[in-house]
Amino acid sequence: MKKITISILAILLLIASNFAISDTTFTQTPVTLNANKILPKEVITGSNYQIKQDIINDGLINLYTFSSEHGEIEAEGIVELHMRVDEFNAISVMEEMDRSDVFGESLVEGVKAPVKGVKALATEPVETTKSAAKGIGQFASNIGRSIVSDDPDQDNVASVALGYDVAKRQFAHELDINPYTDNEIARDYLGKISRAAVAGGIVPRVAMAAIDSTAITVARVTGTTKAMKELIRDNPPGKLDKINRKKLEAMGVSSDLAESFLDNHSYDPYDQTILVGELEVMGNVKGRENFIKVANTASHRSVARYYRAAAQMMEAYNTYVDKAEEIRTVRNNMYLSKKDGTVIFLSPVDYVFWSEKLATILAMFVEGTNNISKKEVWVAGRFDENARKQFESIGWVVVENADDTLLKDL
Repeated sequence: MKKITISILAILLLIASNFAISDTTFTQTPVTLNANKILPKEVITGSNYQIKQDIINDGLINLYTFSSEHGEIEAEGIVELHMRVDEFNAISVMEEMDRSDVFGESLVEGVKAPVKGVKALATEPVETTKSAAKGIGQFASNIGRSIVSDDPDQDNVASVALGYDVAKRQFAHELDINPYTDNEIARDYLGKISRAAVAGGIVPRVAMAAIDSTAITVARVTGTTKAMKELIRDNPPGKLDKINRKKLEAMGVSSDLAESFLDNHSYDPYDQTILVGELEVMGNVKGRENFIKVANTASHRSVARYYRAAAQMMEAYNTYVDKAEEIRTVRNNMYLSKKDGTVIFLSPVDYVFWSEKLATILAMFVEGTNNISKKEVWVAGRFDENARKQFESIGWVVVENADDTLLKDL
């Protein structure tokens, strides 16, 4: 949890830089929160998981623990919380496929006839974006990349040649999860049903339609995220790399920075493509290269997901709330600025407490914020009552539960 907190602590420090510190107001961290008090019942308990009641908060980020028959898995922050819930729902569907006869003998016999169905899977009609490449050129390019790439999210050459990677992306799209997830339970099930689909010549959409499961999500996201998810479904990592590189260059990102960001393996192709796509949509907003500079400092997947969600929040604010003029940075932290001088900090944090840690480093940021008059802070989660009062007392507009508006398409 320290990985995310180090990246975002400075943002809230920066916001509160004019505050007169009083040690009587500090909250001692970590804080133990109760799941029943901060999460909806339908999130706490699923058909195949249970979130433990004790949730640990370090002043900004919650650490959630999922228990299941497959073992325990953690979610660091609100972004991973939503991701893990979706993955457990998807696992439920894949378990039902495993129990059913949708694949016939393919689940057992898949390794004996691995090539059957590759053509159908590789050429299944799908709704693609204009940037999506098709045909043998894409297929050959994917094989070539799998041989030489050190990308940990690139499938090996056997998986590519046999069509498993195509099936995996298509199943993940239908289940609305990340095909490159680091959740080993979901990843193993995706691999299993993808191999069975290839062996049996069954396209993912047909397999999904063959079972009756309440865990299947009917609603599909809309807008930019929908287009990016279709791009991820229809293109292997090598092709996504080329698409993202072209977009970054069009934004004015230098070739060296673009290369470094695209080679940052803290990002999987899913998070990277959505992040770049969100920035692309903010076409009239200056300073998007500033976002990439900061996002490129991510050294862990949880931090990369934080920056992906931050990009989604910025794009949603610019589209649905008010137009931004520029993405700026202060001490390596990003915020939006508007023409009237207003600055908006947007952060996918869970629960903000007024802690001694926050106040200790406060003096570092006083000089950088003295000239800011109109200021807003939007967080995906909420503020502790004391923290909220401290921010509002120095003129900040505090917007809580911003995920309802700005993170609908996580």
